[in-house]
Amino acid sequence: MAKKKKSNTQSLAVSGVSLLLGVLAFCLAGFLAAVAFGEGENAYTATGFSAAFGWKQNVVGDATVTWSNFNILITLALFLPLIGGVLGALKGKLFAFIALAAFVAGAVLLFLCPTFLENSLTDAGKIGVGIGGLFGVEPALGIGAIIAGVCSVLGALAAAYKAFLMK
Repeated sequence: MAKKKKSNTQSLAVSGVSLLLGVLAFCLAGFLAAVAFGEGENAYTATGFSAAFGWKQNVVGDATVTWSNFNILITLALFLPLIGGVLGALKGKLFAFIALAAFVAGAVLLFLCPTFLENSLTDAGKIGVGIGGLFGVEPALGIGAIIAGVCSVLGALAAAYKAFLMK
């Protein structure tokens, strides 16, 4: 009977870690800088939510300029670790396997965010951040996407442990 209690406690701990890492990856990628453009006074950053759902900037009065459009791949990069965390918290090997796949896919997509955002920038956005302008700026990973990708990889390890090593 004691072994069953220990296994139950271990399963609960792994489920909690999986859920925590999924929520943490979602929050970090969504609210911190996911993509950075340029350096110094020409630096721009885009949070995960603005990169995923697009962003506009007010120019003068009511006139707005659209910098980026909706991007489904960045949206998946934000939500797959969260889905993996929720599924990893549920009982069952099938949920653990699906959580493992969601965490791995989320990590890969998070590390590819600059490429996806570069493709969804409008002409005004490309000139605004310097890609189409004089500076020749390359997009780079922001701190939010890096830490969220690491959390997603750790969540994948927790889901793999639950799927393959736990009884």
